[in-house]
Amino acid sequence: RAPVSKTGCWGFESLLACQTSTCTGVGCMKWWNRLRTFIQEVTVETKKVTWPSKEEVLNTTVVVVIASFIFGLYLYFCDFIFLVLRDKIFQLFGVFS
Repeated sequence: RAPVSKTGCWGFESLLACQTSTCTGVGCMKWWNRLRTFIQEVTVETKKVTWPSKEEVLNTTVVVVIASFIFGLYLYFCDFIFLVLRDKIFQLFGVFS
């Protein structure tokens, strides 16, 4: 059955948190085991990551800051030019005078 757009593939089951739990004994601890397994897997995957060196982080940060400054100046000058052009056009046609 195709999902209805408003239900987002959840069907019509209630997702409310106020549902009562019927868990007793060992069944209640399954979430703890799943959480522990998840954290262990995250730790293993994190060790596989190739982290950048301090120099690489510094260099890319400098590049981002400089590029942001250059683009900021470019947008400032574009805005200033359009402002001047708008004022000249308004003066030419006598708008807001």
